[in-house]
Amino acid sequence: MINENIEENLFSMLDGETDSEIATLVRATIIRLLYTSCPLHPSRWLAVLRNMVLATSVTRNMSEGLTSSGYDSVDSTHENDVYGEDDDNMISGPKQEQVNWSAPISSQFSRRNKHLRYRTRVFAAECVSHVPVAVGTEPAHFDLLLARSAIAKGTYLSNDWLVLKLQELVSLSYQISTGQFEGMQPIGVQLLCLIMDKFGMTVDPEFPGHILLEQFQAQLVSAVKTAISTTSGPLLLEAGLELATKVMTSSVIGGDKVALNRLFLLISRPLSDIEDLFYPSFADWVVCKIKVRLLTAHAAVKCYTYQFLRAKENVPDEHQQLAPLLANSSTLLGKYWVGALKDYFSIIFGLHSRINHKPFLDGIQSLLVSLKVQKYLDEVWALILQATALDAAPVEFGADDSEDVHEHMFISGRSMVKLEQSDFQFLWGLSVLVLFHSHQSTVNGSVKMKLDCSKENFFSNIVFYGLDNPRPCDQVLPVLLSLTTEAFFSKDFLSVDICQELLQALIYADCSGAPVVSLFSKIIRLCPDKFFEEEDFVFVALELYSHCLAMVLRRDGNSQELPSNNLLPELSSASETMGCRMNNKHLWKLMMVLLSTSHQSSQLVSTDQCLSNIISFLHNILPFMKKCFRERAEPGDVHTNPQVALGALISLLAYFCTECDNRISMLENKISDSYRLLAKILFFCSGEVIALAKLVHEIEFLNENGAKNDVHMCGSFRHCIHIIQGSLRSTNMQVSNWLCLLCAPNISDCVSS
Repeated sequence: MINENIEENLFSMLDGETDSEIATLVRATIIRLLYTSCPLHPSRWLAVLRNMVLATSVTRNMSEGLTSSGYDSVDSTHENDVYGEDDDNMISGPKQEQVNWSAPISSQFSRRNKHLRYRTRVFAAECVSHVPVAVGTEPAHFDLLLARSAIAKGTYLSNDWLVLKLQELVSLSYQISTGQFEGMQPIGVQLLCLIMDKFGMTVDPEFPGHILLEQFQAQLVSAVKTAISTTSGPLLLEAGLELATKVMTSSVIGGDKVALNRLFLLISRPLSDIEDLFYPSFADWVVCKIKVRLLTAHAAVKCYTYQFLRAKENVPDEHQQLAPLLANSSTLLGKYWVGALKDYFSIIFGLHSRINHKPFLDGIQSLLVSLKVQKYLDEVWALILQATALDAAPVEFGADDSEDVHEHMFISGRSMVKLEQSDFQFLWGLSVLVLFHSHQSTVNGSVKMKLDCSKENFFSNIVFYGLDNPRPCDQVLPVLLSLTTEAFFSKDFLSVDICQELLQALIYADCSGAPVVSLFSKIIRLCPDKFFEEEDFVFVALELYSHCLAMVLRRDGNSQELPSNNLLPELSSASETMGCRMNNKHLWKLMMVLLSTSHQSSQLVSTDQCLSNIISFLHNILPFMKKCFRERAEPGDVHTNPQVALGALISLLAYFCTECDNRISMLENKISDSYRLLAKILFFCSGEVIALAKLVHEIEFLNENGAKNDVHMCGSFRHCIHIIQGSLRSTNMQVSNWLCLLCAPNISDCVSS
C-alpha cells in the first residue's frame, strides 16, 4: 500500500473533484483507510498529511528539486512568504522524511502545476486530528518506555509507534494552530488538546519525575497566547480556553512561574467583557459555550491549585503565587459561577422557558440553546460548584479580621467568593439534592442531572481528587466541607434544621467513607453548643456516627478506599467531641452506641482485620470512656445510666477475650501472624478488664441512697474477676504470664484500699 501511494492519489482526486457526492465518498474512504492502516504506520500518515496541510512546503521542496535539474517552477512560492516566519524557532521536524515522502507528491503536483485547495488542506488537518485516536489503544503508542522495549524485543513487525513521532505531531499541530488560515487554527488547537489527553501522563525516561510534554511547553503556551486574543473568532477562542485549562492543570508547566502567571492573565482578560460577549454571525449557543469554557478554565485552575494548598507543606511556588490572583478575581467569578449554576439547574428542572430574570447564559429559554448548553454544563457543573465553594465566606464576613484568623479559617489563607445568604442556600440545597438524587431509590426521571464519576471525563481527577473508587455523590462532599466552615456558622448561615437534614441525607447516601467522616467531624466540632440541646439533632448525629463507625470497622485490608487505621483516630476524636458537648443523658447513649456497634461489627464480619479495627478503636476511645465514668457519673440521677454502660463495656471485653482464646486454640501454626495478632488482642482486653476492675473498686458509685447501684457495681466487679480467671487459665502461656505480672500490683492496690 505504501509503495502504491494510495493516500496521495486519493487526496489528489479529492482536490480536483467538483461533485460533492463523490468528494464525500473520497473523504470517507480516506478516513477509513486512515483508521485501518494508522495503527501500523502512523509515521507514514504524519508525513503524508504534513505535506497536504503545508502544501506550499511541498511546492518549495518540489521547486528545489526541479531547479537543480534546470527547470523553474511557475508556482514556486517559499513557505515563509505565505505563512510568515516563526520568530520563536519552534518548528522542528526530520527533513529527511519530508524529502522521502514528498517525492511522489512533487511529481504529481508538478504535472498539475497548482496548489492544494483550501478545503483539501482543512480536511487534511482534520485527518491529522484523527491520528492519535486512529492508532488504537495499544499502550506502546503512548508510552516511550514500552515503545523502546517493543523495538528491542522485536515482537512487532512495524515497530512504528506514535510516541516516537510525538515531536513531529506537536510541531505540525502548532503550525496548524498558528498558521494564516483562521479556519484551520481551531483544528490545530483542538489537536493540541487531544495530544494533552493522550500523552499528558507519559513519563520522560530521560528525566525521572517529568513528562514528555514538558519539552513542548513553549509551543503549547504560544498556541494558547495566539488563540486567546481579542481578535480571535469564537471557535478559536473556545479551543484556546480548553487548551489553557489542560496546560494549567497538568505537569507541562514544570515549575515555570512566569509561564503559569502568563496563562492565568490570558484567561483573566476576557472576564471583564464576558457579559457583553456577542458574535452576530453565530448562534446564541456558541456564545454560551465560550462563557462556559471561560468559567471552566478558572474553576479548573482554582480546584487544581487547591490540591496543592491543602497539603500546606511543600506547595509549589508557581501555584502558591496564584492564591492572591484567584482572590482578586473571586468577586467577579463568584457572580458568574453562581449564575451559570442557576441557569443549569433551571434547565434540568425544565424551568428555563419560564425564567423571569435575565439569565447569565443568554438564550437558554430556547429549546435548541438549552439542549446545547446542557450538554456542556453536564461535564463541568460539579467542577464549577466546587470552585465556587472553596474558601467561600459570607458577604458580611469582615475583611478587618487579622491574618491569623484568615490563615486558620481558609485553606489559602484568604477568603475567596463572598456569598449572599440566598446564594449560600442555593449551593447548599443543590448539594443536598445531589446526595438524594444519587441514591437509586430516589432518582427522579424528570430531573436530568448528570452524576458522572468515570475517568473518561477530563475533570474527574480534579473533582474526585484523592478518591481511588469514587461514587457519584462524592463530588458534592468537598462543597459541603467548604460550606460548613466557622465563617458560615458564625454568621448563622447554618441552622440546626439544615445541618440535621444534611446528616440524615448522609446516612442513606452512597458516599465514600473518608469525606463523610471528615464532614461529620467538622460539623460536630464547629456547630454551636445550642445544637446539642436539640434532641432530634443529637439522635441523628448518633445514627450517622454509628453508620460511619460500622462502615470503617467492617472494612477489610483489600478495600480501595482510605485504610481504616487512617479514619479510626478521626472517629475517636469525633466521639470525644460529641461526648464533651452532650449532656449526661445523651453521653451514656453515645457510650452504648459505641459498644453495640463494635459488638455487632465483630459478629457480622468475623475476620482478623475487623477484629483488629475494633481493638484499635477501643484502644483510642477507652481512656475517654474511663474518664467519663470517673467524672460524669451522677449517682441518683434517674436520667443517666453509667452502670449499664460500664457493664456493657466489660461484657464486650469478655466477649473478645473468649473469642480470641477460642481462635488461638484452633490455630495449628503458633508462630503465624494470626496467632500473634490474637495474642496481642487477648492481652490488651485482659489488661483493660483488670483496669476496669480497679476502676469499679475505686469509683464511689456506691452511696447510701443507691442500693440498686450496689447490685450493678458488685455484679460488674465479679464479672471482671471471672474474666481475669478465665484469661489466666488461657491455653496461651505467654499471655497468662503477662497477666500474672499485671494482676499482682492491681490486686495489692485493691487490698490496700
